[in-house]
Amino acid sequence: MSVVTVGDFDGVHSGHKELLRQVTRFASEQGLASVVVTFDRNCKDVLRNTSGSYLTTLAEKKRLLLAEGVDSVCVVSFDSTFASMSPEVFLSYLKDHCGCTYLFGGEDFRFGKDGAGTLTDGSCVQDIGQKVVTLKTDVMKISSSAIRSALSDGLIDQANGWLGYPYFISGTVVEGKHLGRTIGFPTLNLNASPEKILPGDGVYITETTVDGTTYRSVTNVGVRPSFNDGMQKNVETHLLNANGDFYGKTVTVRFLARLREERQFSDLGSLMQQLRIDREQAFSWRNPQYFS
Repeated sequence: MSVVTVGDFDGVHSGHKELLRQVTRFASEQGLASVVVTFDRNCKDVLRNTSGSYLTTLAEKKRLLLAEGVDSVCVVSFDSTFASMSPEVFLSYLKDHCGCTYLFGGEDFRFGKDGAGTLTDGSCVQDIGQKVVTLKTDVMKISSSAIRSALSDGLIDQANGWLGYPYFISGTVVEGKHLGRTIGFPTLNLNASPEKILPGDGVYITETTVDGTTYRSVTNVGVRPSFNDGMQKNVETHLLNANGDFYGKTVTVRFLARLREERQFSDLGSLMQQLRIDREQAFSWRNPQYFS
């Protein structure tokens, strides 16, 4: 017996969290389990036969959902067969697989083939209790697609505000060309998941966690035009107060603020001068939410 909500939940942003708070509170009041049903792929991409990058990998999404206090997360393989379910068959699936006795969704929630089912359609939900959730005004405008667009434009403050936490990328530190080390600014070259959207090209104030320790850092996202490095995007992080060999380590980089755009420098001296300025700005940057 459970209270269920269904969706892609990419990013588990502030709007999602408001819905999840209502789901978990109602489930607790009723003495029922709270369950999130989400998908292994973005539904719209499957229906359009396209692919893209997202705010969270599946593993990250599950972790963030559970952190909001839901009892369990059910991951469904979203394919053409699942997409073709009628609303009635979809609800039967939720009852059979998740013990659904109440279904929660926002005012625009649709389910079943072509989005034909709604929570106000009595013929669809006659055997399941339904709850239409009205979100607070300040979270109604939030969508995962808007956050992805903000990130692509380098609008990290806006993206983080909508997410309710700093956007992050995790990956393994891989061998680079040691270009930063040769000029006194060693960097960690991050092998980021291709599933994750990268912030727009630029230089960012970040914090980087490795082996349980978090460091202030400056991160460059882009193609390193000063080194004529082609069009391959790179994520390079310079730790402000750490040295050492981090190759093969898994690190998490959280993007806190944008310093500037990525640009090409006419000579090595100009580049090094700008890197020193970037480092000083990151050292002096204050935000009580992250650094005092």
